[in-house]
Amino acid sequence: MQAEEAFYQAFRAHDIELMKQVWQNTDDVFCIHPGSSRIYSFDLIIASWAHIFAGKEEINIQVSEVGYQQDTRTAIHTVKELLRVDNRDLGVVYATNIYHQTEQHGWKMVGHHGTPALTESESRISNSLH
Repeated sequence: MQAEEAFYQAFRAHDIELMKQVWQNTDDVFCIHPGSSRIYSFDLIIASWAHIFAGKEEINIQVSEVGYQQDTRTAIHTVKELLRVDNRDLGVVYATNIYHQTEQHGWKMVGHHGTPALTESESRISNSLH
């Protein structure tokens, strides 16, 4: 999907203008960065990305294990993101990206939720709780 490709391109390039084009410009969009609280509204989400992009670190993000659910108006993608900053592994993040088909602007992101992957021992504990 072109919108998802643009999202990760903007992320890698620290391109705030491209990131603005990816997101639907409404107050009911949301973003949850790993280890962070929920952010609502286009303006606050773009401000959060601008803060992330203000860092001088080189970000490399590799996306794999993509899962798709889609109908004519909504697409939900689950992905595994491997993050590297300045050639250091930061670890794995599992993300859910939600897109909405707009009549005038095509597919736009309406939600992004990233959560750090659990370590093997954390995963065993978590699995025993459910």
